Amino acid sequence: MIRLSVLYPATAGTTFNWDYYQNQHLGLVRKLLPAHGMVRAEVDRGVGGFPPGTPAPYHAIAHLFFANMEDLQRALDASAAALMADIPNYTNSQ
Repeated sequence: MIRLSVLYPATAGTTFNWDYYQNQHLGLVRKLLPAHGMVRAEVDRGVGGFPPGTPAPYHAIAHLFFANMEDLQRALDASAAALMADIPNYTNSQ
């Protein structure tokens, strides 16, 4: 199993539109990537840091799972441009 993790840092001045991310971007992920071998996707939402009371270091961390490296590469080749082009619609995080 191969896991690709996408991290969205919550640095000063960054924004993250959770509504768009959950309802639009993840829909795009689930539409494009399974056809190229994605097994499942998980998303962790940053709600706080350590020590308790400090801000979360990330807005979100997405985990995309593939059976093997070939499936991951095929999915990226076919879909990365569309997925990357959608990022400005929900965050300015780098």
